[in-house]
Amino acid sequence: MVVDKKSYKKFDLGFIIWIGILAISLVNKTLQNDTFYTIKIGESIFKNGIDMLDHFSWHLNLPYTYPHWLYDCFIYVIYKNSGFTGIYISSIILYFILLLIVHKVNIKITKNHSMSALATFICALSIGGFVTARAQLVSFILFAMEIYFIECFLISGNKRNLIGLLLISLIICNVHVAVWPFYYIVYIPYLMEYVVSAIASKIKIKKENKFISFFKKRIVLEKNNNIKYLFIVMILSTVTGLITPIGDTPYTYIIKTMMGNSQKYIQEHQMMGWIESPFTIIIAFETIFLSFFSKAKLRDLFMICGLVIMSVISVRHLSLLALVGTICFCRIFATFLDNFGFDVDALIIPIIRRKKVLYGIFIVTIIASIVIFSFQAKKEYIDEEMYPIGAVKYIKENINIDDMLIFNDYNFGSYLLLNDIPVFIDSRADLYTKQFNKLDYDIFDDYQFIARNYQSKFEFYGITHVLIYKKENPLYNILKTDSSFKVLYEDEYFVFYERTGNSMFIIIN
Repeated sequence: MVVDKKSYKKFDLGFIIWIGILAISLVNKTLQNDTFYTIKIGESIFKNGIDMLDHFSWHLNLPYTYPHWLYDCFIYVIYKNSGFTGIYISSIILYFILLLIVHKVNIKITKNHSMSALATFICALSIGGFVTARAQLVSFILFAMEIYFIECFLISGNKRNLIGLLLISLIICNVHVAVWPFYYIVYIPYLMEYVVSAIASKIKIKKENKFISFFKKRIVLEKNNNIKYLFIVMILSTVTGLITPIGDTPYTYIIKTMMGNSQKYIQEHQMMGWIESPFTIIIAFETIFLSFFSKAKLRDLFMICGLVIMSVISVRHLSLLALVGTICFCRIFATFLDNFGFDVDALIIPIIRRKKVLYGIFIVTIIASIVIFSFQAKKEYIDEEMYPIGAVKYIKENINIDDMLIFNDYNFGSYLLLNDIPVFIDSRADLYTKQFNKLDYDIFDDYQFIARNYQSKFEFYGITHVLIYKKENPLYNILKTDSSFKVLYEDEYFVFYERTGNSMFIIIN
């Protein structure tokens, strides 16, 4: 059965409405620690400008690079006008925009609307856990747009898409400079495909063996001459790093970060285990597996394999695998179906257009979304197990903050910032490493190993108070028996001490 354009438009519109309903329920209401310091950084920029200095730690004169200054301003404006609710709604809207772009990309590269809908749904599920009010959510949108512009340019040769690519590079440099290198990584599979195709076209094979025969049957070597313009744009994009108010940060940030020791201890920088995201990994290996039974573009295989390697090296890259990997999966799976002469649109779209089926899908989705959203609505924006709500209230009511040098745990430092309490450390991890602050000692390192020699470190920094987690915390197990630390506040999850004197010197191995 042939599907007309009107049916395609109705199907796409219905899917967009459906995925929008689903998106509302998939975004986690509870905010993460990075959101809290993002608000305060944005506020500071409006008050002080981008002065490349830290204003929130009690360590004096620490330089700060403002790696996502534009997003910080964006979130602060939302928070100032509509609070945490506005931030939550903005995450839902950005997530929906991301899914719209992914769906658009999938349709562009496959011409298969139902397959594109399925791949977008898979992307929604696999990337849902990464959706929160952080700069990476905007980065996801920009990377999806980057792939869209590249694919459009290779298909049509329209050079307006190249301008779009340059603008994306510029925006990333100001919204989330930490991921700017991935902007260039996206180009690599396309360039490698062109190089392999060019080499293969010049090699004359006298006699084909089984490997060469299999390679020709299964791999699409597309020598698109437009790719040379992509290479030029990639080179030109390096200049966009100069069009920022943060100096040379776009060029030095990733180098300093990789040299710093924070990479060793932060969970999202650790090597990936299977348990981290089995769903995403299954999709990646299914994509590679399908390529053995259908023709696959070499760029997709390069992209998937590269992202799998990146994800194994660092868990934080799983989100990119979930996003870009599902786009590659969509094209390979669509090609797989085409090879068997299976017109999935002709089968699926007429069925979906039946009123009973359509109403049934929407009713089930709405009910499921309401149930899921009801659980989300019951959540608080701030998790009392993760953030010291009661302790912060006590500090603000009973302690002279100007005279306090607090030692605090890393994971809730940003919440203290939000409440105008200067911190020892927070989730701006790189700020506290020698590579960024140029001190002759490493604050992040001292925090990480504080339980080993807390007495000398507290003396070195002049610590007056300590606010830490109670659960599974070696430092808490030590301090609760140390008479030189007086409990000022304690609840189920946190304890706040005043340091009253010098304790006996003990080193924990």
